[in-house]
Amino acid sequence: VSVMLILANLPAAVLKISRPEKALFSDTTALRFRSLGYILFGIGASVVLCSNLLTYAGARLRPSLPQYSAQALAGEFQIEQQSAAIGESARKVDYFRVFDANDRPTGYIFSSEDLTPEVRGFGGKINLAVYVDDPNGSLIGFHIIRSNETPAYLELLSEWCDSLIGRSLFQSKPFADIQAVTGATVSSEAIVSALQASGQRFVAEVLGRPAGPLAELPTHRAKYLPDTHAIYLISVFALALIVTYLGGFWSRLVVLCLSLGVGGIWLNAQYSSEQIVTILSWHTPAMAVTGAFLLLVGVPLLVIIFGNLYCGYICPFGAAQELIGYVLPGRFKPPISNESMRKGRFVKYVILLIVAIVFFVSRDRTTLTADPLISVFSLRLTTHDFRSTLLFAVTAALISSLFWPRFWCRYLCPAGAFLSLLNHVAILKRYLPTKKFDRCQFGLTGKDNADCIQCDKCRFEKFDRAVTKRQESAGAFAACVLIVALFVSAVSADRFLEVIPAGPEMGAVSASGGQSRDIDLQRVRTMIREKRLSDKEAEFYKQIE
Repeated sequence: VSVMLILANLPAAVLKISRPEKALFSDTTALRFRSLGYILFGIGASVVLCSNLLTYAGARLRPSLPQYSAQALAGEFQIEQQSAAIGESARKVDYFRVFDANDRPTGYIFSSEDLTPEVRGFGGKINLAVYVDDPNGSLIGFHIIRSNETPAYLELLSEWCDSLIGRSLFQSKPFADIQAVTGATVSSEAIVSALQASGQRFVAEVLGRPAGPLAELPTHRAKYLPDTHAIYLISVFALALIVTYLGGFWSRLVVLCLSLGVGGIWLNAQYSSEQIVTILSWHTPAMAVTGAFLLLVGVPLLVIIFGNLYCGYICPFGAAQELIGYVLPGRFKPPISNESMRKGRFVKYVILLIVAIVFFVSRDRTTLTADPLISVFSLRLTTHDFRSTLLFAVTAALISSLFWPRFWCRYLCPAGAFLSLLNHVAILKRYLPTKKFDRCQFGLTGKDNADCIQCDKCRFEKFDRAVTKRQESAGAFAACVLIVALFVSAVSADRFLEVIPAGPEMGAVSASGGQSRDIDLQRVRTMIREKRLSDKEAEFYKQIE
């Protein structure tokens, strides 16, 4: 970590040594922010790298099927660990044999990751502990050992998972009539695929019994055909490029309405901090022409090639803010200076750093709750504990956008900050129409344009930079930015403190003078779902009168 922090400061030091005249006469404020940015980048990169290395090492040392997970599925029955060699490489696979009270074998418990490592969900690989009976292979129960799925998506699947119980996994198509869950399509398809494929491979390769042909993944389309989300994203990418070259104000307005209505309200195809932490965790969904894959990999590639077209044209929440901004006439919008906007734009990089640190230290996706982009267009996907948080963040962003265009996008959005870092590359940006930075509403210049979102408002709209007739509103602007930024950071930090393991001094409460503590219901529900905590009533306890 120390080496990474030292390396993070080298670019600024080299700049001063190799080009001292540029460092001396350049904008002091810009140079100060650039130096601070290098430091923050070094800190964030160090945390991400160390977290990934520790997680990778832990995954190698931790069994794919822990005994406590198997025992939780078996309940009161006894389990006995066994192993088998499968495949041409004779790879060792551990599983558990289940015995009833009379020591008769009744079933098996195995890990889907050992048998179907290729199955991926919305956030990457998924590992299930699967309990089947003997000899029919009927599904008795299962639970998720490890996954990178959005917690709110998994909550949608609680009742749906119960409908899978009783299906025979040793058959070729046990879930032929099971439909994916709307709103969590990728996650539900991944669970079905893991159960189906692992069950058939277990009976054929571990038990050595005859089994039917391995069924294809339970999707309703060919693998090479894009799904609905992918068709939309590809179409709107192409449309954004066409409007950039040939369009004008009204055609751009049409694209924004399309992004909001189709991409946001209907499909919820939104790039957010979920995709950022997934790709930085070295996880990806299955490589296919799907909306999940295009959001995770396609959007960053689009920015690297053409610049940040996503934020300017395709982001549904950004479109909502810009459309709302047109409601209030320009004469009622308080002006702010380029210096104030430059300082405000730096805040989103600080929020990105905080979000990255709290996630990669805790590895808990509920720490991302403060980012409204995750579930702004599907409130039912937001866990009950955090709806007030989402409501405040969305309301503050939309109201502020009335006075300061794209308030969340420009000054607070961690996803926008991440894409702005990639915007430095923009291989083909020189072939896009030339921007008129002297008319930029956001104070960008030809040398300081990493935050340019290719909105083309400088080309399509007239904007008067004069502020002599009206008093500058730097104070109100700074207050709004800092209040929302502190709220988002506080929610992430508070969630971080709730999910990290308690220290020794917090582990016990004395019987005589202990103080009651708030219960993290989200964490309790997650532990029950993962079978790390029982939902049964305790056998020995005494009620307090």
